[in-house]
Amino acid sequence: MRPNIFRAVFVLLILLLAVAVPVILTGYSELKKATTASFYIEVAGHYKTAAQRLPWRAELYELSGHAYYHAKEYALADGMYQIALKRSALSPEGWVAWGDVNYLMDDPARAAEIWEQGLAQKNFSENLYSRLAQIYQEQADYSKAAQYLQNYVSSHLDDASAHYRLGLLLTLSDLNTASSELITASQLDPRFDPASQTLRTALNLASLNDARSERFILIGRGLGLVEEWHLARAAFESAVRADEENAEAWAWLGEANQHIGDEGSAELDRALQLNPNSSTVRGLRGLYFQRGGNHRQALIEFQFAASLEPKNPARFVSVGDAYVNVGDLIRALEAYQAATMLAPNDATTWRTLAIFCGQNHVNLKDVGIPAAQRAVVIADDAVNLDVLGWLLLLDARREEAERILADAFEKDSQNALVNLHLGMLYLQTDDRARAFDHLTRARDQGSTEAETLLSKYFP
Repeated sequence: MRPNIFRAVFVLLILLLAVAVPVILTGYSELKKATTASFYIEVAGHYKTAAQRLPWRAELYELSGHAYYHAKEYALADGMYQIALKRSALSPEGWVAWGDVNYLMDDPARAAEIWEQGLAQKNFSENLYSRLAQIYQEQADYSKAAQYLQNYVSSHLDDASAHYRLGLLLTLSDLNTASSELITASQLDPRFDPASQTLRTALNLASLNDARSERFILIGRGLGLVEEWHLARAAFESAVRADEENAEAWAWLGEANQHIGDEGSAELDRALQLNPNSSTVRGLRGLYFQRGGNHRQALIEFQFAASLEPKNPARFVSVGDAYVNVGDLIRALEAYQAATMLAPNDATTWRTLAIFCGQNHVNLKDVGIPAAQRAVVIADDAVNLDVLGWLLLLDARREEAERILADAFEKDSQNALVNLHLGMLYLQTDDRARAFDHLTRARDQGSTEAETLLSKYFP
């Protein structure tokens, strides 16, 4: 009887092997195909099939998920990561990627939940800190975002971008540490230096102000200057909470809201009610009307602001802009000239006057070019040289224009306007090779005007 049992077991084993071996071989074949497939969607399918045929290789589900991720099949990737988790085969990087696909499927709450769960694992990727910092920043939970980013930065000391982001977040809560992080960012990567300097100046001014509301206004204005308007809004909201009677806090809150797509008019109206004689309130209301195309009302507001602050050249520049928009070039010229008289050593004000003359083809010889020359004397940089060269080109003084623009190009070859104006000059002198070179550079640097000229002259 016992030999019959052994024989039956042996036969059963043979049958099992007959079924299992082809399945296993197919699994390894699919695994090999996954390493040679040309498209991510194919790679994902091969890894998935291999995982199904090789149950002891559960990590292949995660690899399938990664491939679906790269193929932008996020729902399929999500399914693979879920199976990998059930099989206890989700790696630290897998937790990051699983959250990513949910974020890309417009479910940030689920993404945050996954990343939080990933942090609770014995082994986790430090990239989870960065991901969670981004999520909470998008949700305007800046304190929590800063906490996660501090954890990330502590182990990524050379990540300039992370230091800069942390500096931005900490402007709302810790001025000294924020300044330190911004310095670190600019030391690691000089590209962050201009923005870091702007913010540090704002932070220094804020630290000298005893009024909490005013401190937050200064911080918010600094954040606005570097185009961080969501954070700026948070700063202005704090300014309003600190002093609900602060008209300028309300006005700046309205300005920030406009930059992030909200109306902003209610805050500006509140500001006007609180202090109708604030030049800041009037100036920001002028910008609001200007953006909405109500140039007459904008002019009224800017004029009111200038009357309240008659020694501020920026107020007269705004008045000049408003006069241009309503078509009164004579009064616009007078306003710009008034600004230069108030700030005779400010290159930006002289350059603004010069640009006005060039854009409107008025008083080039006696006002525009001398203004541009004055700007160059004050600051001999590529921006001012470009404006001077452009005006000389408009005045048909091509040899002088070429010399000035070549100097500007030497100082900053990545300036789109410099390349555009050189391209225009060489078109006029029929030097098509150099015209094409500079116009191509300008187009690649973002100039739509250069793209138009290339289409017209080099079809």
